[in-house]
Amino acid sequence: MSQYNGLKPGEVLADASVAEFISSLGLGIAKAQQALDANSIEQLDSFISPIPGLGGKTLIEMGFSPAFYHYQHADISCSMNLRLKVEENSGWDLGVNAAYDGTFGNEASSENSETTSESGTSNETRTREAKLQITSQSAGEVVVNNERIGVNGPDLEARLNNLVDALAGNADIDAVAFDRTETPINPTSNASAALVECTANAVAFKAFGYACGFIRIAANSATDFVVNPDITVQVPVSNSIRNYARKVKTHFEDAGFNAKLFPPGFPIENILFDINRANIRADQLDKLQEVALLLARSSLHFKIVGHADPPATPDYNLDLSQRRANEVKRQMIRMGVQESQITTTTGEGEISANPGDREGLPYDQAHRRVEILLDIEMIRVDAENGEPISGVSPDRRDGSEPGTNGWIHTFDSQTLTGVNGKTVTAEGQTWELSGAAIDGLEADSPQAFAKNLSNSINADSASQIAASASGAICNLARETDPVSLRLITRSSRDVRVSSSESITVTEQFERTSAQRETQRRTGNHTVAVGATFSMHESKKFELDVTGNSSISARLVSIPAPPEFLETIRTFLEE
Repeated sequence: MSQYNGLKPGEVLADASVAEFISSLGLGIAKAQQALDANSIEQLDSFISPIPGLGGKTLIEMGFSPAFYHYQHADISCSMNLRLKVEENSGWDLGVNAAYDGTFGNEASSENSETTSESGTSNETRTREAKLQITSQSAGEVVVNNERIGVNGPDLEARLNNLVDALAGNADIDAVAFDRTETPINPTSNASAALVECTANAVAFKAFGYACGFIRIAANSATDFVVNPDITVQVPVSNSIRNYARKVKTHFEDAGFNAKLFPPGFPIENILFDINRANIRADQLDKLQEVALLLARSSLHFKIVGHADPPATPDYNLDLSQRRANEVKRQMIRMGVQESQITTTTGEGEISANPGDREGLPYDQAHRRVEILLDIEMIRVDAENGEPISGVSPDRRDGSEPGTNGWIHTFDSQTLTGVNGKTVTAEGQTWELSGAAIDGLEADSPQAFAKNLSNSINADSASQIAASASGAICNLARETDPVSLRLITRSSRDVRVSSSESITVTEQFERTSAQRETQRRTGNHTVAVGATFSMHESKKFELDVTGNSSISARLVSIPAPPEFLETIRTFLEE
């Protein structure tokens, strides 16, 4: 093969004998026409030979004539694909043999200067974070690129939620997570602990306008459930324990009670979340606090499991679901739930929404949830008709006979009217409790008491405590306690964050650090080194020429020449 390295395409094409390729196509047409003519002449014997079955007549005598075929016209098209491949390989071989002999001591001093950087201009799709820090006194604004976001609200909880909502609404911010650093305040109250629960950083107001009880279903056996001296609900045996539990629920409903059945592993409540959010929505707060109060008074053990919907990376969703579960746990403990009641607090990411790593439904509210799960088959009975729950039977409230059916927890209806005028004290300051109607909240409701206490604390100039109301809870923190916000983005754009006044940007989306290491060695040593070096070079040429041809031809039949036919007739007459 010729040396094609450095040749122009036209020179390579000329060397590929393209003319010969096209010429062979034309000659093929001519040879085909010659074969057709020879075939027609070879058929003459059949036309001039007498045929016994036809009275000894020939085909020509009967009017048949031999046909001649020829190409009326033919089109030849040719296409050619020429590929030239040149490979050049160069290599070097280096061998080193060394011998060392000697002793030495060393002094080593190191200075780390490892260099890494994360830049918002990268084209990779990855999760990056920036961090802010605010306190209850923070004001001013946060700037994300050119968007200015003000910090506003009557208290820390409101400012925090408003800031989270505004930041998460930015086009370059996918989510905002926050972590609190709270100094224990340890408030106390002279109100009944059954009505006012004080924890390290919260005061919770607890009240139900109806009696409530929990029944454990552990056996498929006929049981008479005594609600009070006037009411007994008799439930006969069923064909399975699960159907028996359903029958107990139905019988209590027939008796005028509101009953709810919770099978093992079935959530007694689902707390829903917005997209990419871990803070509890206002419309979910009241039902969370209600179930927290029920569990706090019952001492039941339960699990908290967080979930997320699919449109994000699995790692991101796992972290988001865990943050949601942690926030539900934090709120429930503030409401009086003992941490020992919570057996596990886990985030499962998108497992429920995307089982088996199959693509799940995007942005599905049903999957953005935290489940509160019990381990037992239980029925909750609410006496909303004013009936008391007292003198119950079978009475298993002492934890006895776990394999039998019976009441495991009960409590009567209660109100907070007697809490008016009681006090809460913290760090030498005392505030009077009031259930006066405020901001549309009903008088003597748990929410009204929490809001009035929050306002009293924030209005006290002598106090260094910042308060905020969340439903029936008054949250307490020192004014200087920081709240750290993590801004999470998957954007590949350059995202810059700045702030004003008392808001601190502790970490940008772009980070740079460096690592450098130096060592000094002293001593006597001998080194012998031998080296070998070789170099090799090779070239490989490869040429592929492929051609495609197409022929379109119109083949027609024409009568034999008249002179030819006349000669045949004369021959036959002789």
